[in-house]
Amino acid sequence: MRRHYIVGGLLLMLLVVALVAAACGGTTTTTTAAPTTTAAPSTETTAAPSTDTTAAPTETTAATTATTAAAGPATGEPIKIGLSNSLTGSGAAPGASFGNGIKLQIDYVNQNGGINGRPLQLVDYDDKSDVPTLIANLNKLIQQDKVFATVGPFVQYGQEPARQVAEQNKVPMVGDGPATLAQLKGTQYQWSVMTAAAPPPQADAVEKVIKASGWKNVIGMADVLTIDQETLDLVGQAASAGGYKFTKMKDTFGFDQQDFQPILNKIMDQINTLKPDAIILYVNPIAFPVMYKGLRGLNVTLPILAGTACAHPAIFAQGPQAVEGAYVMDSGGNVNPAALPDSWPSKALQVDFAQRYQAKYKAAPDFFAADGADVVTVLVAAMKQAGELDQAKVAQALVSLKDLPTLEGLINFTPDATSMGIHGNMVEWQVKNGQFVLVNTIN
Repeated sequence: MRRHYIVGGLLLMLLVVALVAAACGGTTTTTTAAPTTTAAPSTETTAAPSTDTTAAPTETTAATTATTAAAGPATGEPIKIGLSNSLTGSGAAPGASFGNGIKLQIDYVNQNGGINGRPLQLVDYDDKSDVPTLIANLNKLIQQDKVFATVGPFVQYGQEPARQVAEQNKVPMVGDGPATLAQLKGTQYQWSVMTAAAPPPQADAVEKVIKASGWKNVIGMADVLTIDQETLDLVGQAASAGGYKFTKMKDTFGFDQQDFQPILNKIMDQINTLKPDAIILYVNPIAFPVMYKGLRGLNVTLPILAGTACAHPAIFAQGPQAVEGAYVMDSGGNVNPAALPDSWPSKALQVDFAQRYQAKYKAAPDFFAADGADVVTVLVAAMKQAGELDQAKVAQALVSLKDLPTLEGLINFTPDATSMGIHGNMVEWQVKNGQFVLVNTIN
């Protein structure tokens, strides 16, 4: 009998749309010197991310951390920081969580001395998940509100337009990402940086998992997100040298996919034809449990590895048993920082951030919140390294940050490589009894 696997809940699906790609736009403005609790985290916002606030960076960043121990609350003239965020539209749910992370981190910075005693003041607008509105918001923030710098936007396809605005106006910007391969090879902007891990470090981690697991014949499928498609492309390119065979299925699906039976049928065709010893699904966290449960229901017992987007509580939407035994990649290890080894460079930050987030919002943070906190950490580090509130000097500091601890790992930029700050710090988990259990830290 033909089975149909339906993804439940439009809100969850919209949340995933913005997981790596929601656009931004807006009209609503909020200005807060010491940000307070605003939009509640989304229904998938429970994984415990990290904190980007305490560990002392090495070398040139040693004096640029986002915290100043025992400095006391900042009380001087506020420094305006601009944000165009997706609070309505397709990116609303994760955008709210991203904004919460930003606000929490700004509040932490302000309570610990700010920037030379001056607090950060967030000025933010809703861009309605719309790129033209995002651009209008940024121009208003820069030209009318006179912000010193901008953070965000959250959505992947809003990064490039936002960076162009920052470059044209000569205003420092810290975006999220992740960058596409074209962006990594393209213009390296000098007034902005992007923090998240792009396809190369993610593919490198997947390759290492394949080799460590002894898999010799692997098939993979990705959804329509560029980060997912390009990561598997790189895995395939490395297969021959890595001593394994990798077949990336040409089939894909969008975020409006509801009936997954045709997708499962195509995967089964590949399994029956190629006889793989593992499957990689680089897909969003709402689609993954449907696909995983569906394959197990079709008596597929092969190891199944999920992409980094699935290191998220949303994969438990159909119950813990739906994803029992799945392997999951994670950028930074934020989904369960307490389980990471004490030597992990971001563990203390992640645990501290999770505690502060829980105390303020009465909910566990997710990686969207961690991303928000990280963009603040990076900006504050550059502002402190610059030594004065000069936008050009802060921009120069941004593109030269070295070994800065953040929730997603150590940040490194050079003037010739400003589109990706996280170059490794990937983690492999396995789902057991509704928990993410550490398998290995990877690269």
